[in-house]
Amino acid sequence: MMNILGPTKDISFSERRELEKFPTLTVEKVLNGDFMDKFEKFALDQFRSIKSFAQYNIFNKSDNNDIYVIDDNVYKLEYPLNVDSVYNMSDYFNKVYDMYLKDNNVFYSIIPDKNYFVAKENGYLSIEYDKLEKIMLENVKHMTYINIMNCLDKNDYYKTDTHWKQEELGEVVKTISQKMNFRTDVNNTQYTLKTYDPFYGVYYGQAALNVEPDVLTYKVSPSISDAIVRNYEYSGDEGKEPGVYDTEKLSGMDSYDVFMSGSTPLTTIENPNNKTGKELIIFRDSFASSLSPLLIEEYSKITLIDLRYVSYRAIGDYVDFDTQDVLFIYSTLVINNSNILK
Repeated sequence: MMNILGPTKDISFSERRELEKFPTLTVEKVLNGDFMDKFEKFALDQFRSIKSFAQYNIFNKSDNNDIYVIDDNVYKLEYPLNVDSVYNMSDYFNKVYDMYLKDNNVFYSIIPDKNYFVAKENGYLSIEYDKLEKIMLENVKHMTYINIMNCLDKNDYYKTDTHWKQEELGEVVKTISQKMNFRTDVNNTQYTLKTYDPFYGVYYGQAALNVEPDVLTYKVSPSISDAIVRNYEYSGDEGKEPGVYDTEKLSGMDSYDVFMSGSTPLTTIENPNNKTGKELIIFRDSFASSLSPLLIEEYSKITLIDLRYVSYRAIGDYVDFDTQDVLFIYSTLVINNSNILK
């Protein structure tokens, strides 16, 4: 009765997908079971929040499908540590270095997922972060490690999403700048703050609970506004490059894609206000989409390469490697699942 009488939703923006539609009722589909199969999926989509409420509040489960909530912050279990994946990631870094980067100053950094800050003390399973870091340190060759784990805490991440907040990355930028010997200080640069809300992160829909959505903040400066962005996916489409912030994405399925138009194979950012000729190449996942705008001040050009979407064997056809600074920066979520790299 609740399914029939309640309003039907077609799209879940919080889950980035279309919801199952009410199935067409025919005698044939009833007899072969197709109608009930599709109706069950439809009902589950429409009433996911009731199931989650029961799991947490009636059955007193600590998590629901690996999602758990602490102080209105939503987390997803990442467990166990995939040791083979960490070794594979280290080997992958070394292969890229050997193929392209022998004349470059190369650095790498590890971004902890949100569980790093809360799981152990609240009785949840999580990967062994010290072991992951140790394997990388022992096996990644010819690169300088930049430890940013102590620059972050749980409040530097969105409550409903996996990503970090751009406006909270001051200490991260400071630590990277000290190691890589440049002067950008995100706290002293004159930024204008732009906000968008409500921001429903990827965990909001998975939690299916009545938690408060986030406010998404992005920082604007003259160098960011004047930057020229070229996106590999828009190659050949005049006028389609939206700039550092793609504000049309704010009202789409994933508002975090406002940063650099989301995850794309290859993107370049040119800063006409910087005449030094200094360049940076970032091998990255989605976390760097919000970090890279804060580094524009220091460089004439930044190249973003996402090896989840392009093979390292092919990038030499698109990028001229010379004497650029190079930063590999990946979250533990990717390092622990490195088979997604091409």
